[in-house]
Amino acid sequence: MVRRSMRALSVLVLLLLSLPAWAQPPELPLTGFRDRVMLIWGGGKTREEAERFVASYQERAKDWARALELAPGYPRVFEGTEVPGLRPGAFFVALGVCEAGEGARLGKVFQALDPLSTTRGVLWEEGASSDCPAFLPGWSFGTSARLRVPEGTLAAASFNYAEEGKPPTWMGVVALLKKGDAESIVLEPPEDDTVSEVKRLKAGRGELVLEEALSEPPCDTGARTETHTRTWHVSARKGEIVTRQEKKPLRHAPCDSPAEDSPGE
Repeated sequence: MVRRSMRALSVLVLLLLSLPAWAQPPELPLTGFRDRVMLIWGGGKTREEAERFVASYQERAKDWARALELAPGYPRVFEGTEVPGLRPGAFFVALGVCEAGEGARLGKVFQALDPLSTTRGVLWEEGASSDCPAFLPGWSFGTSARLRVPEGTLAAASFNYAEEGKPPTWMGVVALLKKGDAESIVLEPPEDDTVSEVKRLKAGRGELVLEEALSEPPCDTGARTETHTRTWHVSARKGEIVTRQEKKPLRHAPCDSPAEDSPGE
């Protein structure tokens, strides 16, 4: 499925999110506060500019809604004077506020989805909820890759799913990020009842390459299983995301014995 959404972007926003002084945790001038990490999707000089980032996040988040969710009330716009550590006179779109370790981990996830997202050290009222984003049951972050193309930037992130009693699988979110616009697609195994995992996601020559290993059918549904590799090639052409797949058999095996290489390997 291809999804298009507005991507708010301006020189002001880039300045808001890149001033090095803000990268340092604020000093502790007050009691009753604790160091926290705020996950920031964007910002602006006015609340109206910031609200455009709220809308863009809500649209793009439909791609990863089954894997990752924000706390109730987020994304949330903060004026810089509301939270020690933010810059007064600007507005920020927060995706959550986390303990330092979890904030750093989730910050990498959101930066994989959009390079303009960032994190900031802030002071958060002691005893207040941290409101950190969370993965849904069974889901975790996999890997990511990014590639500059003439049309903008291709950014890809994979998410893994593993839950007891269900076959492991994955999904990938790929976005073509352009000035003021974003087009995205979701990659996932098209087969039912397969065991599948991402082995590698990398930037190639003019394309992103995702390598997947899958076994079908699972041993609990038959006496024989086949293992394949599938390579997904993702590129941009005339402002559109283009994908193609290559699937090759690796080996086959009875479910009650070790795998044997296919003839010719």
